[in-house]
Amino acid sequence: MLCSVLVACAAIAGAADVLSQIGITPEAAKQAVTTLLGNGITNPGLPSKVFKLLPSAARADAATAGVAWLKAYTATTEFSQQYAKIRDARKPDAPVFEGTPEEELKKVNEETARQLEESKKALASLPPEQRKQLEESMKQAAAAQDDPEMRKTRLEAIKTDRAKRTNEYQTALAIWQRDFPQNPSALVAKRLREFLAVTADVDFTATLKPQDNVMLFEKPEYQNKPAAWKLCYRAGKDATSAARAGVQAWLKELNPTARQ
Repeated sequence: MLCSVLVACAAIAGAADVLSQIGITPEAAKQAVTTLLGNGITNPGLPSKVFKLLPSAARADAATAGVAWLKAYTATTEFSQQYAKIRDARKPDAPVFEGTPEEELKKVNEETARQLEESKKALASLPPEQRKQLEESMKQAAAAQDDPEMRKTRLEAIKTDRAKRTNEYQTALAIWQRDFPQNPSALVAKRLREFLAVTADVDFTATLKPQDNVMLFEKPEYQNKPAAWKLCYRAGKDATSAARAGVQAWLKELNPTARQ
């Protein structure tokens, strides 16, 4: 979940004084949790300058403390309420239909009739030839309103549109239930697995080169790696290994309960 923070920005640790020492407020840390829950393993944008100055062993300790902080936080009522808000915000809106298809068609016909009447009033100001052409078009439109076959076609179109919108909603709802299950532990476990997957092949021996005032990887393919991969590279092997070990242990505990 907030695992990219663990190794790159470091160490959200288990106590408020440690957070303050590295310039991260509890509110910022919790907002990062919201970002990662909703968007997946990305860079949540927490400060990392202090972490970069830590020696390797201290970075590993910080990453371990970060896992402990996250684990404790996700067990709180505050987190459950936070997740409920995230989940509710992502829920798709159900389509709203006014009345039956027949009532909708009646309303459409009434609006069309009103528009035809308004158009008739405007014809008086037009030249005779142009007015004659428009009057004929309006007669055809009025006749179509009363034609049983045309009415049937329009009614079927309304029913088809409603069915399409309902099916699209059901599909979106199923995706929402999959991606944001009622049990937050299921999504936490998913984010933990995503972190392990994306950081499994970090090449800590990779070299950088300056280009256009920025440092880029010597291997072009590394530039396309996910943000969490690059964060772990910058954090170093010790911090990443510590974070991964903590996440793996946490995931084992979650597996029995992290069901959708």
